[in-house]
Amino acid sequence: MKNKIRNIICTLFAMTAIIACSDDSFSVSPENRLTFESDTLSLDTIFSTIPSPSKQLKAYNFTGKGLRIANVRLASGNQTGFRVNVNGTYLSPEVGYQVSDMALRKGDSLRIFVEMTSRTQKAYEPKRVEDNLVFTLESGVTQSVNLNAWSWDAYVLRNLVINQDTTIANTNGMPVVIYDTIRVNENATLTIAPATTLYFHGGAGIDVRGTLYAKGAQDNEITMRCDRLDRMVSNLMYDNNPGQWGGIRLRPESYDNVFEYIDIHSGTTGILCDSATDNTRQKASLSNVTIHNMKQNGIYAVNSKIDIHNTQISNCQDTCAYFLGGNIDINGSTIVQYYPFDANRGPALAMANTTVADTTIVYPLSIRVKNSMVKGYADDVILWSYGGRNTTEPLDVRFENSLLRTVMPTDKDSVFFANADNILENSTDTLTRPDTCFVLFDTDFFFYDFTPKSWNPTTAESPQNPAIGAANKETSLPVDRRGAERDAEHPTIGAFEPKQEK
Repeated sequence: MKNKIRNIICTLFAMTAIIACSDDSFSVSPENRLTFESDTLSLDTIFSTIPSPSKQLKAYNFTGKGLRIANVRLASGNQTGFRVNVNGTYLSPEVGYQVSDMALRKGDSLRIFVEMTSRTQKAYEPKRVEDNLVFTLESGVTQSVNLNAWSWDAYVLRNLVINQDTTIANTNGMPVVIYDTIRVNENATLTIAPATTLYFHGGAGIDVRGTLYAKGAQDNEITMRCDRLDRMVSNLMYDNNPGQWGGIRLRPESYDNVFEYIDIHSGTTGILCDSATDNTRQKASLSNVTIHNMKQNGIYAVNSKIDIHNTQISNCQDTCAYFLGGNIDINGSTIVQYYPFDANRGPALAMANTTVADTTIVYPLSIRVKNSMVKGYADDVILWSYGGRNTTEPLDVRFENSLLRTVMPTDKDSVFFANADNILENSTDTLTRPDTCFVLFDTDFFFYDFTPKSWNPTTAESPQNPAIGAANKETSLPVDRRGAERDAEHPTIGAFEPKQEK
């Protein structure tokens, strides 16, 4: 009896399943249609002849009935360079850039992947390229999704080796895309012309054994950035995401490198200076430079002679500026650590004369920091270490007329010498919040302008920004990072003079 009841129950379940399945009928009503995430899929701006990243789009069946898709096709076939995969089926030339007889049950979805390699546009400006992905349902209804991109002709350099003096420029405004790494050999100089933007593919960079001369101008800056022009997510451009390309490496035999009016951002390490064989010879000079948003270090230098003037080094995960030995002169610069992508960020400024790995090797360090700002989230963003097995020699460090977020040692023989007119931030002071100190501090879309904010002097409750007017007029540089004249009598600490607020 129990077995008979069990059999009846099983039969009822089976009948219910059959009825449920049979309810999933396919509609031929023109009222039942696909629903798309969007009726447009844009690949943003891409470089001609270079494959784009892929993007995804979903098509849903929310009709309550099954739908049969008679055909999915690219309207222009192979004329535009788009490539499409629909639910695992590539719309290839062999199948005429289309797929037929697809079933989509109620509540199901299709995954559509799109990429393209556009033809050369024979134009200096980006040109719009578009196609339509057309869906024809069994009912005869047609629906389409517009596919579009801006295609930009570019000079593409691959495995470039510089053996003689060479200049790279944006001829006719066309971008220069770098694949692999540019290698500058000894006795050769690579010059980057003003107003040139170099777009580096992932991992690419510049490796210098000779000399790099990257000297832009106030209104014609040089830019070094990644080659992704699209968004990683809705609020983050790839260009604002760190680690998108390599960086610049100056080998031990490389000297007299010049960086002026140049913006280097969103790489791994901005400038890496290998240990120089002669630290009395100029390794590099930086003037009116921005190094921003690096996955590791902004500048990392070993036993090198470097001048850094009117320069912003900001938001680098490991350290904004790290000096292991050498002879360093910093004036009128902004070194700030507000790296937003990892709370485990390093200091803004770090100095040492030995490494943890080998304390037997000593790199004497002399550093002068004048009229500069060193700030960050932490209570203390300046780190130093000194002394090895063979030395107790302290670091030769001097700060003058600078705004510092640190704790000043009380020992007069400390490695950190207290000079007159330095300003130490109080981390509990609300004025030290970055969004109150700087003109733009957008942690939602990752845009920053580290110009000191100037409060309205007519408002009694608006106190003065401590950096403004606090630099030494005798040692301050005549212009700021942007080339604007500094206040002759009361120049501002850091790389930027305040903008006049309306």
